Amino acid sequence: MSARLSRVLRILVVVLGALLVNGNGLGGIRPTLAASAGQIYVAEISGILRVNDMTGAGSTTLGTSGSAAKQFSMLGGIFVDQAGKIYVTDFYNSRIVRMDDMTGAGWTTLGTQGDGTMQFGSYGPGGIFVDGASRIYVADFGNARIVRMDDMSGAGWTTLGSFGDGVNQFVSPTAICVDGAGRIYVTDYGNSRIVRINDMTGAGWTTLGTRGTGVRQLKDPGGIFLDAAGRIYVADLGNGRLVRVNDMTGAGWRALETLGIGPNQFVGPVSVGGLSGGGVFVDESGHIYVADFNRIVRINGITGAGWTTLDTPGKALFVFVR
Repeated sequence: MSARLSRVLRILVVVLGALLVNGNGLGGIRPTLAASAGQIYVAEISGILRVNDMTGAGSTTLGTSGSAAKQFSMLGGIFVDQAGKIYVTDFYNSRIVRMDDMTGAGWTTLGTQGDGTMQFGSYGPGGIFVDGASRIYVADFGNARIVRMDDMSGAGWTTLGSFGDGVNQFVSPTAICVDGAGRIYVTDYGNSRIVRINDMTGAGWTTLGTRGTGVRQLKDPGGIFLDAAGRIYVADLGNGRLVRVNDMTGAGWRALETLGIGPNQFVGPVSVGGLSGGGVFVDESGHIYVADFNRIVRINGITGAGWTTLDTPGKALFVFVR
């Protein structure tokens, strides 16, 4: 594995990207699985894998390496909306992509490399989230900012952020999600913290985390997810653990620390950052899905009970259930 690939795998998320689907009554928090098949989507380095369940049944793939239609160069996040449309961030191609389904029909892209309107950094877009109004939120990793647009035309392009460790500043924002009140959550990878803001003005700026290994400390956080109760799950990549807190005060801090090569342990190597891509998803039954380098892990809760794995053909960076 090249040094460049190792670095990027370490700092990508999922969710980042942000790995949520809008829910009835709770906007961007609760996944709506009752009207879907509960299929598992896996974002890999140069393609998407979809399976029916944790047995791997119904395996379907989309994508090859490149920059043309139905091609990707490192996926940086994945989101599936209630209509089944698939959104991904195509990291090295500095663009976001939307498809109607796993055939790649309706292929639509937005973005070129740069720091202006409808542009993303050379270390490109990371996490992606689509809210109930179909507005698209992206963590623009390379430009140290977050972006919101009305749709895939780029209309309503709005940005927030600059490089730094102060208010309204980020260092390598990775994952992004939006709760039912419209508040935006971001994993600020380089500052080892998570950030919540009320809206795209940056009002209500609140942070949780300092760099370290203890309670209310993080090291290179990746994926982020809010469950139906509003609890926050974070892939604490540098510490090789999964963290859950009740809210932005850090109350109810719980950590599942199980990095290793034995049974019921995350296998992501140190060079790839503990939980690898750091994709985290929690379904309506409370099952937690984690992208663990070359497989998907599902557990029944933060204790790690009910540990189940599914090997993937490529390197699993993010996971999404719809």
